Amino acid sequence: MNKKNKLVLSILFGFLIPVSASYAAVPTNKTIISWITNLQDSNANPQQAIKIDHTEKVKLISDEEAYLSGVSFDNAGRNFWAGYVLTRPKLKQAKILKEFGGQSNIFKIHSTVYKGKPVDLVEIESAGSGQGAVKSTKSLVYLSQWNTKLITEVQESSYAGHYNAKLDMEACLTGADNTGYLNVMPYSPYVVKTTVTGDACNDKPKGYKVNSSVLPIVISEIK
Repeated sequence: MNKKNKLVLSILFGFLIPVSASYAAVPTNKTIISWITNLQDSNANPQQAIKIDHTEKVKLISDEEAYLSGVSFDNAGRNFWAGYVLTRPKLKQAKILKEFGGQSNIFKIHSTVYKGKPVDLVEIESAGSGQGAVKSTKSLVYLSQWNTKLITEVQESSYAGHYNAKLDMEACLTGADNTGYLNVMPYSPYVVKTTVTGDACNDKPKGYKVNSSVLPIVISEIK
């Protein structure tokens, strides 16, 4: 290799090394669980029997790099097996977000702009069931330190009604089939909240009602 090529390679590596060094490695599942500081909020039995199902990088409102995980709690009850863990590698700590979960550990990261600043919002789901009904809530939040700050939420429910085909062919009218959507606008601080409500009868789209509203995103930590 001639001197010119060596010089080019040395310059390239000189740029690459600092850039690669600036990215911290994603914590392993084992590390995330070992960093959890509030195991008393675990629904698993034993409490540390937590499985990481999926993890995504997310920025706190302070721009600190963090990771959000959807988790499963072993040997938990029907309405308590799923949840979320927030990990902050900077602190080498993680916490269970006990206000969300139940029967769902699904979340989405939405990137948008607020007052000229790129921000990450999280659409996080909670769900539960009982007495023939399934209910869930999609909450749009931003992360401030260990806290989740609610922007808006939408609820969903499914209930077949007091249906008995032999006795009452219209009993499905007492049921529900409601869904909801949160669409974050990527380059402006607004979210479109849509609800679709209807009964449990198999004659859709008859009986469906759709309602949409445009809501401003408000983040108090950004002035």
